[in-house]
Amino acid sequence: MADFDFAASLQEQISALFHHRVHLVVRSISPSVAICYMPQHVDTKQLHTSILSPLQQLGQTPTIEDLRSSLPIGEIKDISSIPDCAPLIVKGWVYIATPQAGIMANVANLPKRSLTSPENETTILGPMLAFTESIGTNTTLLRNSIPDTDLCSEEFKIGNKRNTQVNLMFMADRVSQARLELVRHRIKRLRLNDVTGSSELLHMIQDNDLSVFPQLMLTERIDLASHSLLEGKIIILLDGSPLVIVGPSEFIDFFLSMEDRYLGWGIGTFIRALRMVALILSVFLTPAYVAALTFHYEMIPSSLLVSLIESRSRVPFPPLFETLILEVTMELLREAGARLPTKVGQTMGIVGGIVIGQAAVQAGFTSNILIMLVALAALGSFATPDYLMSSGLRLVRYPMVLFAGIWGSIGIVFVTALVMIHLIRQTSLGRPYFSPVHPIKHSDLAYDEVLLPEPDGLTSTGHKLRKYIRSISIRSLWTGKIDD
Repeated sequence: MADFDFAASLQEQISALFHHRVHLVVRSISPSVAICYMPQHVDTKQLHTSILSPLQQLGQTPTIEDLRSSLPIGEIKDISSIPDCAPLIVKGWVYIATPQAGIMANVANLPKRSLTSPENETTILGPMLAFTESIGTNTTLLRNSIPDTDLCSEEFKIGNKRNTQVNLMFMADRVSQARLELVRHRIKRLRLNDVTGSSELLHMIQDNDLSVFPQLMLTERIDLASHSLLEGKIIILLDGSPLVIVGPSEFIDFFLSMEDRYLGWGIGTFIRALRMVALILSVFLTPAYVAALTFHYEMIPSSLLVSLIESRSRVPFPPLFETLILEVTMELLREAGARLPTKVGQTMGIVGGIVIGQAAVQAGFTSNILIMLVALAALGSFATPDYLMSSGLRLVRYPMVLFAGIWGSIGIVFVTALVMIHLIRQTSLGRPYFSPVHPIKHSDLAYDEVLLPEPDGLTSTGHKLRKYIRSISIRSLWTGKIDD
């Protein structure tokens, strides 16, 4: 009866922790040994071969040392009290209990997604693997990408209920210790906060969460994360999230893509310059339209002015309200297309845009020219590789359109100055956000959008070009400081 009493007592205590609302299996091995687990969460084959069979070969009263030495399992933890075992049982661990103490053995077989290609950061060239929701898998992928002993990992637990694992990864020989200590402090400060995803964690640890511009990057690409580690940045992985946080991140980093490096230095540099043009179009195109039609007719060429007057002849709204109506309509189409299923969302975006645009022109709500300008501004915002930065730029466009309708070009300059001052004042983990523009650093004055060819195999003319670029302190993203 002692055997039954111990197992029954163990089941009662652990079931009480779950309010008697879960399916637990408590099995007696001997009068003084019992195991407890959730059958849906464990690997049944490993449970029988690595736990049940070795335990049945032990004596009637084994010690904790006997239990540990008999189990051919790599991950074993000591448990001092029964309440401590509940979070691990949910994660697929088996609790092996004796009247004196107990241990936990990991035989988890939890559902997880297989490796797939990136969904949101797609590229034609380069690696095609993305992170998954398993933090163990993500850590292994990074270590496989950088098989170096300087790649370090630190583990934290945050959350009062979720008890989520957070891994901090960095290159010990390249990371800034001050920024590393800052990240540690901010993560430890969140130990009681239940975090669902990496996006939520990002807003909790970045320098200024009130800013519409993100100060840390999110990525699902393994190559981008590993390249950031080699640059001395810090990677933060969250269990249950397929996105990792990269920091510190500068403003220019959000407009760079890993595919630029795969395309070659000429095409890569051209595409990066094209993104800068897209940035200008997405922010200033529609405000310039409002300012020109409201205050600055004399700046428009006469031939174009005739087309504008004819296009707006039936529109009853001033340019400011006309632009705001069309911008809000574009945002509604964008949001509806994103929330609907993939195939339906694509149809909604294309058909909805054509039908609504054509109907708006025929009904006299807007002009053909403004529809074209709003579409170009939307394309410019889509050219930004980072979704958070793209969303921030779209939000900035609204006050710029509003002030352009009130003060004209002076309003555009005013909002631009406010945005620039805001960006200059921001930091990312203590690093200037608008660097190297402010503060100016001549050693980094090429920014990161300039790519240069590799020195090996260059002709004498190519080496002269590299030496000339080095003389004006331009840095290559591929090779770091340019050698003589």
